[in-house]
Amino acid sequence: MDKPLKKKNRLQLLEDGLPQFEQFIESRESYIKALEKTIEALKRENVQYNRNNLAIRSSIDELVATQSLSNIISTATDPELIVRTLIELTRQVIPVLESNIFLFEPSSNRLLPLSSKSSSRLQQEAEQQLEAGIVDWVIAEKKTVVIPDLEHMLARSNARNFVIVPLILRGMGIGIYIIHTEKPQQEFSNQDVQLLSVLANQAAVGVEHWRTYRQLVQANEELKASQAQMVQAAKLAAIGELAAGIAHEIKNPLQVLMLHLELVQAGKPLPNWVDMFSKQVKRLSDITLRLMNFSRNVSEDVAMEPIKLNKVIEDIVAMVHHEFSGSGIEFELSYGENIPPVTGNANYLQQVFLNLLINARDAMPRGGKLGIATSLTGYHVSIRFSDTGSGIPKEIQEKIFKPFFSTKGEKGTGLGLAICSKIIAQHKGELRVESEVGQGTTFTIFLPIWRAPK
Repeated sequence: MDKPLKKKNRLQLLEDGLPQFEQFIESRESYIKALEKTIEALKRENVQYNRNNLAIRSSIDELVATQSLSNIISTATDPELIVRTLIELTRQVIPVLESNIFLFEPSSNRLLPLSSKSSSRLQQEAEQQLEAGIVDWVIAEKKTVVIPDLEHMLARSNARNFVIVPLILRGMGIGIYIIHTEKPQQEFSNQDVQLLSVLANQAAVGVEHWRTYRQLVQANEELKASQAQMVQAAKLAAIGELAAGIAHEIKNPLQVLMLHLELVQAGKPLPNWVDMFSKQVKRLSDITLRLMNFSRNVSEDVAMEPIKLNKVIEDIVAMVHHEFSGSGIEFELSYGENIPPVTGNANYLQQVFLNLLINARDAMPRGGKLGIATSLTGYHVSIRFSDTGSGIPKEIQEKIFKPFFSTKGEKGTGLGLAICSKIIAQHKGELRVESEVGQGTTFTIFLPIWRAPK
């Protein structure tokens, strides 16, 4: 009896557990379906994430490109580059047929194109909108407007528009940015208008930078011209100081010529008179040529060429020799052998040498010795001007190269050494001074050796 009972109990257990098993199966199927839905959702999210990631990367690339172009606009010194870059940026917002910046000309109350490549059609539109008062409204309200191209509308079916964007700089309107576009008026969004305003403001900064750069260039040109005039004035002043000696140099050969000419006219025989005449005429020619070469006006741009220093020094010494010897000054010349050419401008260097010679003369009112020596020092040629004059006190040695500083009282302009220092700096050289009171002064110039361009 026990075995059938046990079998019955097992069947009963199976019957009792069947609903639970079926419920488990249903739950498992529901779980699998839910899992499948979750996987599908995750797949869709992953696809969308990848799309968003690509969009973000694309947006970042566009942002970087936009920032780069904006930097070009705000730092450009060429108006054509400002407009060209602005158009490139604008095309990222709306299609562009043509566009240009027009700046106010206060004196004529006109709008002048920043780029020379503007069409007459765009210029005409700018002037019409100025006359109609639209430009004044745009500037006053600091708002962008879209105006239909009526001329194109009458001739064709498709629409075109002009977009007028104000150029505002520190709250002031300096002009307008006009864009001719095929984009329909109703398709312009607030974002489009805002982006165009941002670009126009960047362009306004670029315009100011360009104007400032142009003013600096003009001021620099005027400064260079003034400096050239100053150098020329200093030359003429130096010539004025040496006028008596130069006149004497010219007078001597003239007197010899006049005397011999009178003898020839009187019929008195003169041996070798042709050679004598030729020698004196050449002497006059050399003096005149040296004077003309030195006194001629030179450009403010220093034209560099290979210069033989010894020859330049010989010419300037020949010009002042009589004047200095009459003042009791004895020259001691020591020209180095095999001195290579230096990079320089002979006319400007003569200006420096003459100023140093005149300063040495003024430092020796009772006469003395003036030494000039050239030598090769590494990759430079050095020129030493030494005098046995009164010397320069230590406390003012740093000031002597400053403009308008002079130790000569009313006699000096204070420009000589300042000009010398500037000229040597233009030659990529160096000017030094060594001096002791009562022991004399030495000025040393270092000039780079000429190197032929490769």
